[in-house]
Amino acid sequence: MRRFLLVCLIVSATVAMSATATEPLESTLNDTIEQIEVTEARLSSMQQNRTVSSTFTGLRRFDDEHLDAAKDLAPLVPNLHIPDYGSRMTSSIYVRGLGARMDNPVVGMYIDGIGIANKNAFDIDFIDIRRADFYRGPQGTLFGRNTIGGMLSLRSLSAFDYQGTRASVGYANHNDADLRIAHYALAGDRVAIAATVNYHHTDGFFRNVYDNSLTDRADNAGARLKTEWSDRENSVSYSNMLSYNFVKQNGFPYHQVGMPVDHNDECSYLRHSLIEGFSFSMPIGQYTLQGTTSYQMLYDRMLMDQDYTRLSYFTLMQQQQEHFVSQELVFTTPTLTSTSGKTAWHSLSGIALSYKYNAMHAPVTFLSDGIDSLILKNANQGIVKAGFPEALKIELEEEQFVIDSRFRTHNLNVSAFHTSYLQWQRWQLEVGLRIDVEHARFNYVSDALIHYNIDYSGISRRPVNTSLNGLIPLTYAELIPRLAVSYNRPTWNIYASIAEGYKAGGFNNQLFSDILQNRMMNDMMSDMGVHFATTQDYKVSEVVTYMPERCLTFEVGSHFNHAIESNHTIKGGLTAYELEVFNQQLTTFPEHGTGRMMTNAGRSRSLGAEAALDYTFRHLRVSTTYGFTHATFVNYNNGKQDFAGNFVPYAPQHTASLGLTYTFSFDHDIVHNLALNVNSNAVGPIYWDEANSLKQNFYALLNANINLRMKYVTLQLWGKNLTNTRYDVFHFVSMSRHFLQSGKPIQFGGKILLNF
Repeated sequence: MRRFLLVCLIVSATVAMSATATEPLESTLNDTIEQIEVTEARLSSMQQNRTVSSTFTGLRRFDDEHLDAAKDLAPLVPNLHIPDYGSRMTSSIYVRGLGARMDNPVVGMYIDGIGIANKNAFDIDFIDIRRADFYRGPQGTLFGRNTIGGMLSLRSLSAFDYQGTRASVGYANHNDADLRIAHYALAGDRVAIAATVNYHHTDGFFRNVYDNSLTDRADNAGARLKTEWSDRENSVSYSNMLSYNFVKQNGFPYHQVGMPVDHNDECSYLRHSLIEGFSFSMPIGQYTLQGTTSYQMLYDRMLMDQDYTRLSYFTLMQQQQEHFVSQELVFTTPTLTSTSGKTAWHSLSGIALSYKYNAMHAPVTFLSDGIDSLILKNANQGIVKAGFPEALKIELEEEQFVIDSRFRTHNLNVSAFHTSYLQWQRWQLEVGLRIDVEHARFNYVSDALIHYNIDYSGISRRPVNTSLNGLIPLTYAELIPRLAVSYNRPTWNIYASIAEGYKAGGFNNQLFSDILQNRMMNDMMSDMGVHFATTQDYKVSEVVTYMPERCLTFEVGSHFNHAIESNHTIKGGLTAYELEVFNQQLTTFPEHGTGRMMTNAGRSRSLGAEAALDYTFRHLRVSTTYGFTHATFVNYNNGKQDFAGNFVPYAPQHTASLGLTYTFSFDHDIVHNLALNVNSNAVGPIYWDEANSLKQNFYALLNANINLRMKYVTLQLWGKNLTNTRYDVFHFVSMSRHFLQSGKPIQFGGKILLNF
């Protein structure tokens, strides 16, 4: 780490000495919406028509408030909650009472117009993101599946907007070090090239008392190359984005209530992700054709001590390699106006095709304590019930054994969509429909071999070889409609909308160790000549398959943006909504199992409201948000308990934020301004289970930032959770034990940012 710091200082000194006289970045970019040009037709349509509850964040705010990842954006967006737990594989997002801890997300993420195929790749460091747009509510009509809660669009800085070099070096407590370098250049007047690299290290915040190791130590790095070509005279443009991200970290610092982290087997996460995306826009007569072609590769490996204790129960390795290709085409019509000029119409239509192949290897290793308590205990109880003497005991020859599972999943998605916009004077009607067809094929092979003997019976070294293999197809089609009407004035509007969306179904691959474990015990009993008429057998296709989650949203809202003189502005929005959720997907832990599973939990309803206000008066800026969600089960019975009327777990009922920024401006060639920012974000209560017996109470975190902005250099000091508030970000029950992950304690650091 000392070498890293020395390199950072050398880079900083070299960059500072090589600075030449150029316009500072702050004169080129700011947070205003009007100066941001969006070329993607669907995003442009959403911004212009303003019938969606939305939040916009610009580059200046990313720099000034130390916003480095998607989870840092959550406090700025009403009803959005992105807890920081587990590892960077765990990219759980909750919004308006929707969300799940595994498999498909409820929010889509786009980077430079390219949709990220796997949520495992969502948690990345933001590098020179010029603009982040978060749209709440179902966006499936335009963007397809897995956007029932919203969509996050990230736009990186373009060399058409800024030419020069940006670099930063940061250091914080817990040995947190960060280095970023980006260069932006034009090749002629039509070609723009942007290249960024970054590296981030942290020792983490929690220790494992078993071996005194750092349980959340992490290193991650990334690189991005964006090349753009634009002929503005002929309205033709091309863009290519190539990015790579690497993560290596310890993870999953879960501990029992009232105890420290204390596990004896490795917990870690490794990820390589690659995205290659090509986009174009060109006129065809009076029409416009836009397209995006992408290839994405994800390789990651998770190692987990699944009992989270120093006992030797079982461990999991989940390794996967995924390849994804997609093609989207969007066709936009020109605006057609009636002869009277009072009525206008335009539309956009599109098709999308994608294919995903995932190869996963997920062996579960049963260790001595797990064999004794989960295998032998049940088996010995079974032979006593069958009439064998109690003195006879089954023993396994192996001190540990592996339930080996390999999966191959193929997903093909084909969709077509259309949205029309009809404007009459100040009124606008929006009508859209998407047809989504998905076909998945799930191949599985799972097997285990053990040898057993029975004391005092003469039975010794009897092999039990249990295996499962098969193919499960899953096909479904979804219609995703949207209807919205709005009344628009120059500085405000009101709107109402009805929209539907869905989250894709899938397969519970983590259940195979439980299924095979059950089969192994049955096979052992059968080998001994014991057959139970009441033995429950699994029908694999029914157990491991879960269906799509559907959501119907009713929403009314308003946006306003009003300027009083040149230095006095107020803007924001108000929203009220109702969500009807069908076949809601919930992540649960089997009562005596070794993994997690996704289940369809009947129906839930979410009622809520959102408010956002941004007020600027001269050098003072006040930003505040508030979100309220009342999400309850309408119908959910797991066969043992009826949860109707209970709150949906993991979704907070309240989110709130308040930020104050005061800027001192200086009439000086070198020193430009000093910005002081204090902000607080609050969330809760959060229920941790369907029975609502466990919860995290409402809590608030205090943060602060000081930024001294000079001609080429910005000096920054920042702090998070300055009151060192104690809270839990995750709580679950596994094998009748309660586990949780604590929130991060106080953090503080500094950064040097260079623009030249």
